[in-house]
Amino acid sequence: MAGARFRGMVSDDVALPGILRLTEGVTVVGPFPLTAPQTQALDLASATAEIYAVTLDEPRDRSGPVQPVDDRDGLGRVFADGWPSETELGVVRWMIAAARRAGGAVVIDGRTHLTPDPSASVDLTLFSAQALDPQSALGVLRTVIATSQITGVEERPDGPSDYLVTGESSYDGALEMLVQRVQVVPQSLAALEWREYGPFAYRLSWRPSDPYELEAEHPSGVHVIARTRMRASVARLAAMLQGRIGGTLVDEGGFVVGAHDLEERLHPTSAPPSSRFRV
Repeated sequence: MAGARFRGMVSDDVALPGILRLTEGVTVVGPFPLTAPQTQALDLASATAEIYAVTLDEPRDRSGPVQPVDDRDGLGRVFADGWPSETELGVVRWMIAAARRAGGAVVIDGRTHLTPDPSASVDLTLFSAQALDPQSALGVLRTVIATSQITGVEERPDGPSDYLVTGESSYDGALEMLVQRVQVVPQSLAALEWREYGPFAYRLSWRPSDPYELEAEHPSGVHVIARTRMRASVARLAAMLQGRIGGTLVDEGGFVVGAHDLEERLHPTSAPPSSRFRV
């Protein structure tokens, strides 16, 4: 669907700029093409890219104190003079999540750019209509880590129990599967048929040996090596779980993860996730 964007389609391979209302007082305008030097300046893997301008109608209030507690995205250095309002911060975090998903970058105030590492996204959540009991879920996790154990169970009067299953690895930390019945699902699932997902959330996450590395913009080489291995392990676990109970996978940013995305996690390549969408 060449050229399909916010307002209709065109027959040629040309993307016409459009306007998308992201939320109240926030609009996205684009796409506009970038030159090769501009793309290189943003540290993007692709030689071609497009840019979208995200604007806030309300005046920017950055009078709050800096709060870079979890700063893997480098927001502390971007907002070193003051923390943004809740609305602007939410928009920036969404932009970073979209850039991580698409292999893109985010430019703040036309000056500082952030290029999130797509491989830093490890955790996945499967939303399914099927409820596995703790022993069955343990059997699935043991296909990845044989020494996995049930580490917590919380009884629910209105249905199946919530529980946590954990598999400790020798060098790379642990894989955790937290199973809960939830009332709210990611907004990305709203575009799917209700039969394709359900209220049972299987949260598959990696707990590294040093959890503070998760908060670093530039983690150590040891952490990156472990993350690469466990990212593949989480993907393998997700594929097996989905093959057993169906459902839809969602990544940390709330984006739906398909078979191609899982394959890339299992066998990463140097190619960017997308050559058509940039933020």
